[in-house]
Amino acid sequence: MLTALLVVAFGVVPVGLYFWREHKLSTPSLQWPTLGKILNLQFADSPARLEGNWNGRELRFEASAAGGVRAVAKLNAATRLRVECGEKDLVTRRAGTLVPDPVEPILPEFRDRLLARCSEKAAGPVVFDEAMQHRLAGMPEVDFVGQATAVTWTLSALKDPDTAESVMGALCAVADALEGYPQGGKPLA
Repeated sequence: MLTALLVVAFGVVPVGLYFWREHKLSTPSLQWPTLGKILNLQFADSPARLEGNWNGRELRFEASAAGGVRAVAKLNAATRLRVECGEKDLVTRRAGTLVPDPVEPILPEFRDRLLARCSEKAAGPVVFDEAMQHRLAGMPEVDFVGQATAVTWTLSALKDPDTAESVMGALCAVADALEGYPQGGKPLA
């Protein structure tokens, strides 16, 4: 009897803890308050979101009702460019009637997996320079569109601070590059 009780205790308790941990990591309203404190962002519920300033830029993570997460970085000034980057098949499917020019990849690890597009051919290599391509190629999930006054990145989930910081850093870098092409003006030198 005691042996059976011990087997149940050592078998059920770890399995229960595993499922609780997975539930907590997959539920933004449970995970994000702690994540917000780590990232110095404010948590708000209904719908779950993290928002605040990071490196001088307004950022927000929002949980989608359909699942997934949307990360948004606001631009300080509107841009005339439209850029997008993601898995090749995703970016190709998303292309509408007005398809921005594809950016010629510099790095093989970027070329093999990702596709970047930019509405101005000459701006593409500046926005997606070698450093940006290297940064994006090293990320497990890339899917963003930048235009007008924001860069929006779609993620399947946001569970850890390392992923959040990687996305925030890339969002800010893209936003900085886009601000170099102001709406209705010439590129900033």
